[in-house]
Amino acid sequence: MPQTTITSSIYTGLYSEMADGFPNMVHNVTASLKKEECKILEYLCTDLFCVDEDLRAALLAFAKQTQSQAGHALLMELMFRIKRFDILKKVFATNRQQVEGILKMRSAVSDYRILIADVSENLEDGELQSLIFLLSSILPKERLDRATSFIDVVVELEKLDEVSSDKLDLLEQCLRDICRIDLVKKIQAYKNRGQNVSCAVPKVQNSFKFTPVQRQSFVQPVKQTQCCCQELKNLKLSVPETGTQYQQAFMEEYEMNPEQRGLCVIIDCVGFDGEMLNQTFERLGFRVIFHSLLGLKETQKVLEDLTRNRILQRVSRFVCCIISRGTDNHLLATDSSGLGIWLEDLRQLFSPTQCPSLCGKPKLFFTQIYRTTQAPNTPLMDDEYLETDAPACRYARSLCADARSVPVSADVLWSVCRAEIKLLEGSGHQSVYLHALNSVLLRGHERKMLLWDVMTEVNRKVFSYNQQNPDNKYHIQLSHTLLKKLYL
Repeated sequence: MPQTTITSSIYTGLYSEMADGFPNMVHNVTASLKKEECKILEYLCTDLFCVDEDLRAALLAFAKQTQSQAGHALLMELMFRIKRFDILKKVFATNRQQVEGILKMRSAVSDYRILIADVSENLEDGELQSLIFLLSSILPKERLDRATSFIDVVVELEKLDEVSSDKLDLLEQCLRDICRIDLVKKIQAYKNRGQNVSCAVPKVQNSFKFTPVQRQSFVQPVKQTQCCCQELKNLKLSVPETGTQYQQAFMEEYEMNPEQRGLCVIIDCVGFDGEMLNQTFERLGFRVIFHSLLGLKETQKVLEDLTRNRILQRVSRFVCCIISRGTDNHLLATDSSGLGIWLEDLRQLFSPTQCPSLCGKPKLFFTQIYRTTQAPNTPLMDDEYLETDAPACRYARSLCADARSVPVSADVLWSVCRAEIKLLEGSGHQSVYLHALNSVLLRGHERKMLLWDVMTEVNRKVFSYNQQNPDNKYHIQLSHTLLKKLYL
């Protein structure tokens, strides 16, 4: 079937023919996007129309040709797909949850395009270069040299008929070769659904089934959004890509007290990165209690006193960050000897039995341990015990069974990073784990990312560092029993 090709030469004509609302909306949205985001949008729309030169013109022509509010609905879905939830709120007067609920039933963009865009977003630059190298025998060098993203690579492979919606074995193998098993699983989940979307491009008129809707003025964003939602429900659908956000689509979200968003206690017994975390959680809207260079007894007392503090009755979520010297299973604080605080005891301090004020509320633990000792003759254990989508990493088998398992109490996220104490000897040391956590938390808050997606990205950043610095590795243990969706 032929595609609808739009050139920028007719943009002005289309703009004047249509009502002012949608052209203004398209202009406002595209002006807020980065170049790479526009490229992703063009790829997602490949099966709907062809963008010759001007994305705005193509979107306007699409809306004009369908003679409905389909343009509004499509634009709203595209913002959801690229995680520009700020635009959903500002331009469409809606939010992520509302659009997510609609897209569970109706989607204009094909599953295949969504899958490729998702993989592209989650690939690091170094991994992209490794993948390009693996494909050097298939794609000409001049094409590979122009590729700046995974989408660019896939487009070239599509031209050679090496990749399509029902032909993903090559990509799956390449991702396996660069140890991105989490992305391999995404492709396998897509293939196993048995609902692959054909790459054959239908005519736009036959692609959708619309109910006539009276056009609303752009100055009434709420009513306009309702029209968009109705149109999106009337689209002939393709089932959204399976993944974390869709697996949790039917889960409730943790309630949040707007007056007390959360409480964060930070105990920095090393003298590095504690102040950074203090600023991070303040920016996230948390009330922060910050302690520096405490000994074992002081640390234990601070935590025990906190479990009895009435403030916990009013907070929506609780965060505990500890930076300390220690062993695999114990925190030494500023002390140089002794058994220290057992990690499992730290977790149990805030369990429903010992801290009923936090029952049913999310409890997040982020711990950086600099190991001072290592049990002799301790073999390493494989990544099968790591409950994370991050690539494989290894750490000592001396971790007790409780430390390896998912926390017994519900509503807990448990993240422990271990590194060697020699790293503290470096001038101006900064924890790779904590700095990755800092940057991704702030970006995740801005983009309304699920906390589990945030932690997966943190793990990837740490893994990337480990690949380049094999002598100074950070080893992460990650598990959770969160029963609802959580955004920070």
